[in-house]
Amino acid sequence: MTILLPTKWTPTALAILFLSTLVACTTTTDSRKIAGTSPANTRVDEAIALAIPVLERTDPDTAARWRDWLACPATTRSIRGTDDRPMSLQSVPGPFEATAYAAPILDARRSRDETHRHPILGDPSHIKASHALPIRRAIPDVVETSVPVLGWVADGLDAYLAEVNGSTALRFPDGTIECLAWSRTNEREYTSLGRRMVETGIADEDSIDLDVIRARHAEDPETVERLMLDNDRVVFFEIVPASAWPRASTGVRLVPRHAVAVDPEVIPLGSVLVIEGPDLRPTVVVAVDIGGAIRGRRLDLYLGAGDQALQEAGRLKTDLRVSILEPAHRNR
Repeated sequence: MTILLPTKWTPTALAILFLSTLVACTTTTDSRKIAGTSPANTRVDEAIALAIPVLERTDPDTAARWRDWLACPATTRSIRGTDDRPMSLQSVPGPFEATAYAAPILDARRSRDETHRHPILGDPSHIKASHALPIRRAIPDVVETSVPVLGWVADGLDAYLAEVNGSTALRFPDGTIECLAWSRTNEREYTSLGRRMVETGIADEDSIDLDVIRARHAEDPETVERLMLDNDRVVFFEIVPASAWPRASTGVRLVPRHAVAVDPEVIPLGSVLVIEGPDLRPTVVVAVDIGGAIRGRRLDLYLGAGDQALQEAGRLKTDLRVSILEPAHRNR
């Protein structure tokens, strides 16, 4: 079997990359169904199919080869490559810093009350220029007047993290669940809450993660929420069908453990990647998302929706090796 691999990769190391039966996508708005994650490397061809339209914008030739690969019967193709259809695995030099994200499902109200005081913002379509949208400190002055509210939540950190993650679902008392996706931002510079907490001495750089941020917020919500105001970037949401949620910034649906956010200046959007690190076995993912905090040699792995995925995402921070996987050109 001919597989073009860098020396650090071996057939044994890649043996786990066989495809298995696809996990069907749900269209229900039952929170028990939209919550959860997926095992790694079990929905590879589903993820690649979603990534191909994105890849066509950056590399039409490779997109066509992936489309051809998917068109073959499942019994005759392998993500590791075959004699007839070899794979090329090109290492991206140097280590990447890896983090993870997930989509929260938040209890919400239609109207503000004494408990539910933090807005999840809709997209004010009458404001055409993104840079004319308000910064975070200005939100109290414009909320529900020039900026619509899709729901009110009780926890200010939850509302903030919904923006950072770019997707959320709101669960209302009547049982209605609305899935929200990133619509646009005000295109202001992103300032990390964790970084501001370290700079002001309320968290330690070596140990900060989502658990630490939540603990500090529980102890002193006023201070942490004041630091949130230093982040001028604001995300505005729109309601989307559950079948299209969570939605990446490129417009495609995110598949848990099979989608990553990247800096497109470093990794072309739509690329199929193999990532591996000390805390992550070799995993096939697709680069279909971007983020305000994802710059340079940084990669953000989407883990799923709901509390369990959020807890895991908040703790994942590691170095990764990244390679771009492509069906090799067949000899003519």
